[in-house]
Amino acid sequence: MRKSSVSALLLGKASHRGVICVAVAGLLGSAMAACSGGAIGEAPGAPSGRTTRTGSGTGTGSDSPTGGSTGTGSGNGTGNTTGPGGSTGTGGSTGTGGTTGTGGTTGIPPGGPTACTQTVPPTSQLPRLTRAEFDNTTRDLLGIDVKPSAMLAPDTIGSVDQRAWQGFQAAADSLATQVMATPTARATVIPCAPSGDGVACAQQFIQQFGQRAFRRPLTPAEAARFQLLYTNRVQVTATGTFDEVAQVILKAFLQSPSFLTRAELSEAAPDGSNFTLNGYEMASRLSYMLWGTMPDDALFTAAAANKLGAPADILAQAQRMVKDPKARARVAAFHERYVLMGEATRWSEASHDPVAFPAFKAGMAPLLAEEAKRFFDYITFDQAGTFQDLLTKPVAFVNKDLAPIYGLNAANFGPDLQLTNLDPAQRSGVFTHAGFLASYSSYERSSPILRGAFIEKQVLCREIAPPPPDAFNSPLPATGMTNREQVAAQTSGAACASCHSTIVNPPGFALEAYDSIGNFQTTERTTGARIDSVADVAIGPKTVRVTGPVDLMAQIAASAEGQGCYAQRLMSYAYERDLTSQDTCTVQTLAGKMGQNGYTLVNLITDLTQTQAFRVRAKVQP
Repeated sequence: MRKSSVSALLLGKASHRGVICVAVAGLLGSAMAACSGGAIGEAPGAPSGRTTRTGSGTGTGSDSPTGGSTGTGSGNGTGNTTGPGGSTGTGGSTGTGGTTGTGGTTGIPPGGPTACTQTVPPTSQLPRLTRAEFDNTTRDLLGIDVKPSAMLAPDTIGSVDQRAWQGFQAAADSLATQVMATPTARATVIPCAPSGDGVACAQQFIQQFGQRAFRRPLTPAEAARFQLLYTNRVQVTATGTFDEVAQVILKAFLQSPSFLTRAELSEAAPDGSNFTLNGYEMASRLSYMLWGTMPDDALFTAAAANKLGAPADILAQAQRMVKDPKARARVAAFHERYVLMGEATRWSEASHDPVAFPAFKAGMAPLLAEEAKRFFDYITFDQAGTFQDLLTKPVAFVNKDLAPIYGLNAANFGPDLQLTNLDPAQRSGVFTHAGFLASYSSYERSSPILRGAFIEKQVLCREIAPPPPDAFNSPLPATGMTNREQVAAQTSGAACASCHSTIVNPPGFALEAYDSIGNFQTTERTTGARIDSVADVAIGPKTVRVTGPVDLMAQIAASAEGQGCYAQRLMSYAYERDLTSQDTCTVQTLAGKMGQNGYTLVNLITDLTQTQAFRVRAKVQP
């Protein structure tokens, strides 16, 4: 029987409440058109496959009076935390969005975690692997790193449509073929050398590989179904060789719902209110939150030994895992989202007038992004830094091309980025670096609107109303000696002033100490007029007088709103869902800890594993 016939018989598709079903037709005696427990690798009684994901959109505003689009947010959130070292958090902001970085209104109610109502928001029992998780998981499972997600449909929620299913089929076929053609990958997947009729080796392969692929032990029925493929190898392959049928079995594993979803089906409820995850489910929660990939051997061993139930055991694993390079990659991806970096964003498309700004070279955008990435990684892991350090540390990664922007001698630098101390009177953290400043500017001038909207929406999680329909056509007045004066006049109309005068413009005015590409400036380039960077900035419900960019960053870093906004964005990213009104307690607690001296970003990341929302599953379905 040829391969095309095998696919038709072995790998039929059905979609049942969003679950991908792998039907073993003919050969196994029944075609399981619905996910009722009969498909290979499908747990009995599997519920809806709806996947709740956080969006990854980009951008915050445009260079017009309003700051541009406002995006979406998911309102106030709450959950519970049982993390070590209690805290008394106040303030912070809730609401998060996956589009343009806006969120709920600012100001988490005061009172700290003791004032919280501890609840667990409903989540999907069958979240599908994202494209990134699919790449990472197949890399670690198969021993080949080929980015098969290029064959998959975009990440979505809801049922799997024909396009998505065909993508999974194509990826599984390609991966299985490559594994069997690559000696090192084949050795990773098949732990034995077949002898005699090969049955014993096939059994070992199915059991050992199956546990890693499904991230849990196979049930006896599942193992029997896969073994039956081997028994019928002459029917399902061209010649019946071990490698031919192993490739078919491998392809079947890679199309199974138990591989493509991170099923959480445990219904143990000791407290009567929420379902307790079993060890293997907790291992997957840990590995996908902290690494974006499947569990390693240590997690599988802990799961088998029932050592992933107590909060202390979970925390110990998390503290081990954040030392792995995979955690750095995962945290780096979060920080890219935090600053709205990526393809087709202001970061990737930054461009400036070469006559006015000769220090900004064509093609510099990737360098600016890399500088920011290096800074985030350095503060988080190398320095065991805090949220406050992200916004206040006067260091950057500089090379000969960036040195002039920072007022440094390019002759002292080479082509490679190197950690460099900056003038603390001029620079304070990532939002005073060239990357952010050059990205949130216009072609020929700085943009208080773009910068101010970003700070209020993305860093302080403030909702800002959409701009009036004609806002983008408002011209910049010719009057005024400084860019600040012109922007203030441009946004002084009744339709704009309510947002711009008190919310959007002030943080942007504080950042007028930097020109379009991030040079520190005290006078206007075109007129020589003195730059005024003093501003009254809205931080939550309060208005704070700041004396310039360094003071602005210090105020935000110390604010409950800045801390709470970072906490909610990290939590939304880590839990891969929009936050709800049931997450507020968790955000409150984490934000409160961030205000304590010495509470590091790594502490925050590992404490995400200690929340009630992370450790159990709500009985009520979303």
